Parts: sequence; C-alpha cells; structure tokens
Amino acid sequence: MLEYNEDLYAVLGVEESAAPEEIRKAYLKLAKKLHPDRFPNDPEKRAEAQTEFSKVTRAHDVLSDAKQREEYNALRTLAKTRSGVATADSSGGTATATATATEQKIENKESRAVKHNDRANDLLRRKKFADAETAIKEAIRLCPNNALYHSTLAEIHLARGWKTLAQTAVQTALKLDPKLHEAKQIELKLKAGQPKTGKDAKGNESGSHEKKGFLDQLKELLNKKM
Repeated sequence: MLEYNEDLYAVLGVEESAAPEEIRKAYLKLAKKLHPDRFPNDPEKRAEAQTEFSKVTRAHDVLSDAKQREEYNALRTLAKTRSGVATADSSGGTATATATATEQKIENKESRAVKHNDRANDLLRRKKFADAETAIKEAIRLCPNNALYHSTLAEIHLARGWKTLAQTAVQTALKLDPKLHEAKQIELKLKAGQPKTGKDAKGNESGSHEKKGFLDQLKELLNKKM
C-alpha cells in the first residue's frame, strides 16, 4: 500500500498543490544533490545518500504519476478523517467515501499481486521458468513499486542464466528497498559469478588462459608442418 503516513510532498519540498513541472524540478535538484555516486570514497556518506536518494525517488515516482498521486492523496485524506481531522471536498461534504473506495481498490490489487507472487515462487521451485516469469510480471503490473516482486523476477532470471536481466531487476528492487534481504542475497550471487581478474601461475590473465593455450597449440602445429 502507498505510504500515506509519510509526507511525500515534504520529502520533495513542494506544496500539495504543486504542478507536475514543479515536482519534476524539485526531484532533479534533490537527485543531483543526493546521488550516491557523489561519495565514491566515503562508504558511510554513500549509504546515507542512497537511503535519502531512494526516498526522493519514491516520492517522485508516486507524485509524478497522476493515478498514484490521486490514490496517495485520497488515502492521506482518509487517514486525516479517521484521526478526527475532516477535510471538505468541493461539494462541501467529506472525501471519506472516495478515500475508502480507493483504499479498498488498492487492497484488492495488492491481494491479487500477492497471489501472483506466491504462484511465481511455486512455479520457480518446479523450474517452470517461463510461467513463473509471467506470474511475477503480473504482480509487478499490479504493484510496480513492490521491491520483493522485482527481487523474485531477478531470481527467476538468474535461474534461467539471464544474468544481465537479473542484475537490472535486482537493482530496481534495491532502489525501492535498499535493505531488502532477498535482493541483497541475489546481488551477492551475481557478484560471486563474475569472472575474477589477475594473473595465474604462468603470468596469464584470468579468463585468457584457455585462449592463449589454443594459440600456442596452433603455433606448434604450424611449426611442425613447416
């Protein structure tokens, strides 16, 4: 569910009535200031920047999408109403009914997404990768900002040997939730599978030994014929 208890407008430093262009400009300004790449040699500041950058990106993703912004505003209105702060709409009544309907709609969507995710994991265990991918993509369609679903997609791609796609999916998951355990585990698996650089006992660079051995053999064959 959208984090309606968190003031996404405050995160970006804009008013609730801010136009889309204002939201975009505010995001670009903060993204430039908070991007983790500004601190390549300071792990602590880089981690802090990553957390703040994720918050700003999340706020922008919600508020720049008209439908998600409408749902977010409706849920915030509902929260205020439930806490005793009634908010009148343009007709002079309250927005409670609209907000409640929106909340129910989101809950139904999330429930369906959970079922698709569970099905994807079951299919993955049975090595039915294509069907698993279809199921998890439906979960992502319903809840595109759920980090766990992107992590599941990364796991499916990895199981199929599609490391580039797995890396893209896991990066999306960690962007949404930098602390997600499942995504971190997949990231470790991907890093562990990367070829190491360096030299072997004969002074050959790792990964090039087999190629050099073949060339040496070819030279020997040519020398013999000569």
